Amino acid sequence: MKVTELINKKVLDDNANEIGKIQNIDLDLKENAISKIIINLNELSLRKTTVEATIDMVSEIGDYLLLNVPKSELLKEEEPVEVPDVEIVNPNELEEKSKSN
Repeated sequence: MKVTELINKKVLDDNANEIGKIQNIDLDLKENAISKIIINLNELSLRKTTVEATIDMVSEIGDYLLLNVPKSELLKEEEPVEVPDVEIVNPNELEEKSKSN
């Protein structure tokens, strides 16, 4: 199976609950193996929330990626990474920069 076929494949936890889709895959080129799988969680939010799964957590790959751990285990491993949509800037810093120029 090609790596490109895995991207956007649905991910199921150990109870066959759909928890998200594969967003990306990190490869270890020295070992010729997958080092981790980045999963975009199915959560209603303005921000994308992702978690990482190791290859040890994978039970099967077919029409779906089936994990051998519950979703709560993924959230325990690493806090979800939230990517902000905007950058928060202090207005005072902007004024100071414009005055110094």
